[in-house]
Amino acid sequence: MSTSDQTLAIIGCGKMGTAILNGLLHAQPTPTTTDSPNPSLPDTFIATVRSPASLEALKAQFASKVTIASSSSNPSAIGNATTVLLACDPADIPSLLTDPDIHATLSYTSNNTSPLPKLLISIAAGWTVSALTALLPETVQSRVHIIRALPNIAAQISQSITAIEIPAQGVIQEHLDLTEAIFKQIGRTVRVKPEQMDTFTVLGGSTPAFVGVFAEALVDGAVAMGFGREEARMVVAQVLRGTGDLLLGGEHPALLKDRGTSPGGCTMGGLMVLEEGGFRGLVARAVREGVTVAGEMGKGDGGLVNGTRRGGR
Repeated sequence: MSTSDQTLAIIGCGKMGTAILNGLLHAQPTPTTTDSPNPSLPDTFIATVRSPASLEALKAQFASKVTIASSSSNPSAIGNATTVLLACDPADIPSLLTDPDIHATLSYTSNNTSPLPKLLISIAAGWTVSALTALLPETVQSRVHIIRALPNIAAQISQSITAIEIPAQGVIQEHLDLTEAIFKQIGRTVRVKPEQMDTFTVLGGSTPAFVGVFAEALVDGAVAMGFGREEARMVVAQVLRGTGDLLLGGEHPALLKDRGTSPGGCTMGGLMVLEEGGFRGLVARAVREGVTVAGEMGKGDGGLVNGTRRGGR
């Protein structure tokens, strides 16, 4: 990775921030062409955490490769960074972005001569760009370019799918390209319109949980028929991995079903049970409900969305 004079500060460096750091530290240089230039990735890193235990854990993991500091050093970390990644708990966003000391350091970057505003990337669930912007004074808003991104839990093994929100206005292409380059170090990326982010929140973020429940049910069924639990878990995991690769290779889901069934066969028998139970409709409804809840969460009124929704069925 070539020297870029870019510094990334990860504010609230928990599991996701750590995954992103690992991806960037192990990034391989990519060839640059005239038609498709690749932005230079940050080569200096600062990570802040709240608890002393997390502080010591990160220091042990990253040694001298990353500057590790407590959250009390957030203003300094932001001031020394060209790019800031908000990876903290969503509940901490208001106190962070209404802090006058943070406002001061968001407005400049030490030893930076770039005419571009500071890039602020948020992966805080439920926080829209407009909601984040509203927390900042107008004098700071013009000096910061906010991009929203949503990676998922598979970032821990560099297999995330990350949505990068296409800014509705004021697009700075260099910032959009840099954001995409950062998240490509932990998997694949997709650029998404603002109005589609709630849908991605469920499709990209909730699907691992949905698949986990489905996988657990498959394992339980196998165990009920005398198969060992650990063996069943391994078989299901490998099947899901292989099926995912087939889908990524362009295989249509309907063709996977057709190719795996035969007249009077066991697969068709199992599928009939799923169809009789309304499996596909139930899964689609779960996605729709999740998107609705995600939209309500984004309003930030503090209400328990799942406990107060009525109807919608």
